[in-house]
Amino acid sequence: MAKSLKGTTVSNNKKAIIKKEPLPPAVIGREGRGFEEETDREDLLIPRASLLQALSPQVTEDIDGCKAGIVVNSISNTILPEEFIPIFKYTEYLKFNPRDKKDSNFDPAYEPGQMIWKITDKQDPRVAETKFAEDGTKPAAMKVMNFLSYFPGEPMPIVLGFSKTSYKAGKKLISLAKLSGGDLFSRKYKLQVKQADKEGIKYFVLDVVLVGKSNQKEFSIAESLYNRFRGKELQVHDVDQKPEQETANTEA
Repeated sequence: MAKSLKGTTVSNNKKAIIKKEPLPPAVIGREGRGFEEETDREDLLIPRASLLQALSPQVTEDIDGCKAGIVVNSISNTILPEEFIPIFKYTEYLKFNPRDKKDSNFDPAYEPGQMIWKITDKQDPRVAETKFAEDGTKPAAMKVMNFLSYFPGEPMPIVLGFSKTSYKAGKKLISLAKLSGGDLFSRKYKLQVKQADKEGIKYFVLDVVLVGKSNQKEFSIAESLYNRFRGKELQVHDVDQKPEQETANTEA
């Protein structure tokens, strides 16, 4: 007669048979009726984690629950959990049109704040525009350290990007991960939001702290998302640049 234990079935035979309970599959959302046709990966827009500032549209348009200093899903505008598991890292280089038409970098062919270009090849000559010039001129473009991430409780993966005033937090995250060793998604982190002030301009920046190891279920979901999305072209929900994103650059 077999004795039942949580997660295992042990036989009284000389050779014990151990059967592990299957982990839940990593899926994007719970699909109900109407989703019978399989959705192609390239047809899905992956949300971004957006740190809201005082002039963010979600705040100025008074969307329920949205206020400066919170991190939301860029598509649903719902508040994201604090804890997250980074799955893999990728870097982008972006150039937005300045909002000030008097800016020497303003391009009349684009709307103020509109994205002009986005590249991932660090050998592209345009990458030079993300660095300070020898005379100290601020970069015309920016470097973004992105992490496709799993936020427990969220039905889809989220892209968490670090740039400008939050770039240091991205460097801290990848450094903590390197020191911890193992798969990037073997550790869980917490997002923290801090208020900063530069020349009288108050804004919010991101910080990260290590929480500990991902549990078995979280690791399994993150690993499945890694296998599904790593090395593939991601269709990410991109938004035009907000005014606060032009206040500072922190590659230092």
